[in-house]
Amino acid sequence: MGNGHYASVALVNFLFGIFCAYWAQTTARNPWGWFFLGFFFAPITGIILLSENNKSISKIKKKRKNSEI
Repeated sequence: MGNGHYASVALVNFLFGIFCAYWAQTTARNPWGWFFLGFFFAPITGIILLSENNKSISKIKKKRKNSEI
């Protein structure tokens, strides 16, 4: 593995960290904390992010269902 491989992994992790920070900011969470989690623990943070997003969507659907009644 050459130095180029490590650079591309670092770039992907950095971009995933930015994505996590953006998601955190739009959902009223700590963007810096999510950036570092996404940067250093990309696969694990991705699973957590999907889980948290699913919880948020479930709450929104539940509110909409209750407001229709």
